[in-house]
Amino acid sequence: MKILLVNDDGFDEPGLRVLEDTLSHHETITVAPFHHHSGASMSLNLYSPLTVRTHGPMRFSVEGTPVDCVKLALCELAGDTRPDLVISGINPGANVANNTWYSGTVAAATEAAFWKIPAIAISQEYSSSPDFEQSSKVIRKVIDQKLHTMLEPGTLLNINVPAGECRGYRMTVTGSFASEIPFMRSEDGESYSYGHYEMQSVREQSGTDVHALLSGHVSLTLLTTFRSASSYANDLRQWCLRQS
Repeated sequence: MKILLVNDDGFDEPGLRVLEDTLSHHETITVAPFHHHSGASMSLNLYSPLTVRTHGPMRFSVEGTPVDCVKLALCELAGDTRPDLVISGINPGANVANNTWYSGTVAAATEAAFWKIPAIAISQEYSSSPDFEQSSKVIRKVIDQKLHTMLEPGTLLNINVPAGECRGYRMTVTGSFASEIPFMRSEDGESYSYGHYEMQSVREQSGTDVHALLSGHVSLTLLTTFRSASSYANDLRQWCLRQS
C-alpha cells in the first residue's frame, strides 16, 4: 500500500519518524513542513516559493504549511500514482474539541479527504517526555485491520491516544472547550502569549473525544469536509423566499 506521511511539527520531529518506522513495510512517501506549523489549520503559503528539500528516496521537506505539503505531494512529488492513504502525525499533544479547527495535523488529513483519499490524523496526549510507542501500536492495528477502508469519500479519522495506559477504544464525537483561554503578558506589557488550559474542565462531556482521552481510551472521531449545517436550513430557506 502506498502511504503519504505528513505532519505539522516539522520534518525532523520524532512523531513523524515513528510513523516512518512503524509503516516501513509499506511504500511510504514523506512530505512535511521544514518549519514548525502547529495551529496552521488549512492555511496556505501563497506569497513565497514552496522550496523543496530532498532527504533521500521519497522523503521531502517543504517551506510551506501542512496543507501545502499534501497538495504538493499529490500534484508533484508522489509520482504517477496517488497514495492509497494519507496519515498525518504523530502530533505531540491532543487534537480534540475546538483544537481540531486550528490543528495543522487535522488540516493535512482534511486536505487529503478533499481529494477523496482515505485520511487519518493521529495525535498523542501531551507528556513532558513523549514516548510514541502507544501511538505506534494504535496506527499499526488500525492499518492492519484496514479501518481506513471503512471511510467514505470526504471523511477522515481523527485519532487521539492517551499518554498513559490505554484502556481500549471509543468512537466519539468532537467535544468543546470554553472559548476563553488565558493569555500571559510580557514584563514590558507590549506583547502577549497563549497560556495553558486544562482538558479536565470539560470532563463531564460523556461520549466526546475529550472524555474518552481523559478516561484513558483511544478516541476515534469521524470528521467530514462537508461543513454546511442543516438544523435550521428550512428557517433560512423561508427567510430567503420572503426577500424575493
